Amino acid sequence: MSHHRIIKEQIKSEILKSVSNIDCIISATIVGSFIDSIGIEGISDIDIIIIVDNLTKKVFDEINSSFDSIKSSEIGLEGYDIIVNNTFGPLKFNSEKNVVFHLMVYDIDGHINHVEQSPFTCFSWEEYNPIKGLSLKEIYPVVNLQLDDIIESRRGILSYIDDIENGVISYRRYEFNNNNLLTIKDKFKLDSIHKLEYSYHISYHLLNNLRKILTREFRSLKNEELFKFYIDNKILINESLLFFEKLFLWKKKGGNPPPNTLKKVKLFINDFFSNVEQIKSRSIKISFIRHERTKLNDGKFLGIKRDPSILSISKKITEFNYQIGYHSELKRSKETIKYFKTNRLIENSLLNEIDYGLVEGLTFNQLIDQYPKIIKSWKNGKDPKFPNGESQKDVLNRIVEFLDNDFNFNSLVITHLVVLRMILFYYLNIDFKNLFKIKIKHLEGFDIFKFNNYFMSEIPQETRSEMRKQLSYLND
Repeated sequence: MSHHRIIKEQIKSEILKSVSNIDCIISATIVGSFIDSIGIEGISDIDIIIIVDNLTKKVFDEINSSFDSIKSSEIGLEGYDIIVNNTFGPLKFNSEKNVVFHLMVYDIDGHINHVEQSPFTCFSWEEYNPIKGLSLKEIYPVVNLQLDDIIESRRGILSYIDDIENGVISYRRYEFNNNNLLTIKDKFKLDSIHKLEYSYHISYHLLNNLRKILTREFRSLKNEELFKFYIDNKILINESLLFFEKLFLWKKKGGNPPPNTLKKVKLFINDFFSNVEQIKSRSIKISFIRHERTKLNDGKFLGIKRDPSILSISKKITEFNYQIGYHSELKRSKETIKYFKTNRLIENSLLNEIDYGLVEGLTFNQLIDQYPKIIKSWKNGKDPKFPNGESQKDVLNRIVEFLDNDFNFNSLVITHLVVLRMILFYYLNIDFKNLFKIKIKHLEGFDIFKFNNYFMSEIPQETRSEMRKQLSYLND
């Protein structure tokens, strides 16, 4: 094992030791460059995400003290300064002889709020395994990234650039007033080199965030790969990409940035957001919606064996005009789609609800009494077939066949709850064993946008927040 690898393992061991004896920690995860790098270049910013059940001053001080007590000699870096950075935001303490533990401590509500406000950051964090307790995805999952997340970040990013032009960077820190937790906004003075550094990072993360939406991949690309991705896909105009490449080269060389660099960064960002909005307008829209309610949606299992009509439509239907409308063979799907504007209707048996077989019409308690083996299988993470019926994977297999359509036109798909869960599984990063938790109300659903053969999900904010709660460990 190389010397650097030994040091990294010793640092991880000390971090684990620091969090192990603090009972209120629900989750501790090391994320970012320290984990991703081969060497020890990430030691000047070791990002550690800690979630506690109740964040008090005593708990906060205990966590900080635990890291303060780590000695540089214990991690094989004699002569290095150990620094604990417990702020939030881009504030760094870079130097050759620093080991920086960047502690980001949240209570449950704080983490939930962070997921809602900063989904890109939290999405990247979910890639890493916890060193203690639950994974971040188990606590409150991001579920998906969508174009609206980028569009809504525009104001915050431009205000960051304004800060940088004024020679400061904003960050947040905790204060406690009689044990009441306060989050305080503060500013740090920048030199000219850091102005360029932050400008580059903002641009770099914007490009990677859009790519994550398009590809549905966690991983951030390095500069050369990122540049190639955008060139190959012809997403941004060449002038913008060339500026980003220059920004990277300036950063690499160090020294003072050229005049007007920050103004050019603003132009780059405005061009970027303009392109994002065009992506949405140029995409093909496919809407997946659950049928309207029927009188048999009463808590009993309703699959394909009973075929009730819908009750009257209870909410306003979109005015959007779809070129093609797909529906299942069941009345509740066929009747619902007639309330939407479509140029052409296509019936498809692949969109039918799951076949519950002998469980059709039973309540959940009756299922427990009559078919306890099914419940036992679910608890063991298995996917049993309903007696004389289908399993969820059977539904998934036929849905994959349906989703292999080219979808070259704006399309509407009116289908059923289990089918919608399988479509979400196909497009999103959701554990199969947790799909049963997802509830989608009647006449609600989500959109998929197709752009350059990439498929991007878009879930209404309220629905997505509810979905996050449903998939959270809080809902177990």
